[in-house]
Amino acid sequence: MKNFNPIRGTADYLPNEATLRESLRRIILDSYMSNGYNLIDTPILENLEFLNSSEGGDNLRLMFKTIRRGDKLDLSKPNLTEADIVEEGLRYDLTVPLVRMYSNNREKLPTPFKSIQIGSAFRAERPQRGRNRQFIQCDIDIFGDTSISAELDLLKTSLDTLYSLGFEKLTLRINDRRILNTLVRSSGFADEDVSTVCVTLDKIDKISITGVMMELIEKGFDTDKINNLVDTINDVIKNGIDVSVKYGVDESVVNNVKYLIENLGKLTGNRFQIIFDISIVRGQGYYTGTVYEIYTDGFSGAIGGGGRYDKMVEKLTGNSVPAVGCSIGFEPVAMLLAERKVHLSSRQNLILLYDQDDDILKVYQAKEKLQQNYNVSLYARPKNMKNFYEKIVEVANAVTTYKDYSNDVEIKILNKG
Repeated sequence: MKNFNPIRGTADYLPNEATLRESLRRIILDSYMSNGYNLIDTPILENLEFLNSSEGGDNLRLMFKTIRRGDKLDLSKPNLTEADIVEEGLRYDLTVPLVRMYSNNREKLPTPFKSIQIGSAFRAERPQRGRNRQFIQCDIDIFGDTSISAELDLLKTSLDTLYSLGFEKLTLRINDRRILNTLVRSSGFADEDVSTVCVTLDKIDKISITGVMMELIEKGFDTDKINNLVDTINDVIKNGIDVSVKYGVDESVVNNVKYLIENLGKLTGNRFQIIFDISIVRGQGYYTGTVYEIYTDGFSGAIGGGGRYDKMVEKLTGNSVPAVGCSIGFEPVAMLLAERKVHLSSRQNLILLYDQDDDILKVYQAKEKLQQNYNVSLYARPKNMKNFYEKIVEVANAVTTYKDYSNDVEIKILNKG
């Protein structure tokens, strides 16, 4: 028997699911645009050399790559390498293509430039709850602003957007890669090892501090340095962000984090828990400053996150352009809304039934009148009304009422969902 299931890590969406997802996308987009961000779009295919040089951490290992086409692919060539077989890659996030797009169009764009990008990305990771191999990200980014005001703008917009979707119990966890990098160096690690150590530290919530220590040992790092790092991190966890100064962290960086926490709390009416968390790393190596993740009840992973990446444009073009972004995780948010049976559409769906001998012109007149307040679907009256009703409600879960068109053009309520 043929298997009609979608590829592992992808999903088909029935009308009720697709409608929820599209409504969610529109609400997020409208919220972003109302805060002055500008919609852009980029291809899902990217230059492989650019992707490989993007400091994407473990995401590079999970990247999907496309095979060369036509005459470019010669499998008879001896001693084939990956470069002989693959040509491009599917984007693993939206930040890398955004930086390429900005670098290519910088002269046409204002400074600062505030962008929106909502689209699919791809990672060959193990599918799990709220995480697929094909997934949608909803990003906002600001180019050309070095001040902490950019982070305030991004995070307030993201928190307000999630709050409008019904996520009232949110926790924002904030760190700064400059703090973490300094703590790693003060523990004895060389500058060139900092990024590798941070990639492992990013897994602390999944494999615990013991797992982090074991992985660093497996990577060949000195046990004394690892123990120093663990002691340092535990000291900061126990005694707070100010303790990091004694390990060489710049006091201005500490003050930036404290300023962000204090003022973001005020700007959002202290509705959310906003805290410093030294364990927030963000695995990508391109982050240079503040990093943050957003959590909510009912899901163990983050439903949003991002940070500052001031060196990416400079690495590509040689021109220094600060940049910072925040992304809402569309997939876990959509999953949680579906589990909570939340309906986001502002208009209810309505089914208008008619008999075959009805005047079809009058039927459509009735439909057009109802369309002023509803989304209306016409159906000839089915023989098995119960079966029809159950399936139409299941698939289009916003249906609230059946209405019946009769010969005298009277609209009668038959059932209520």
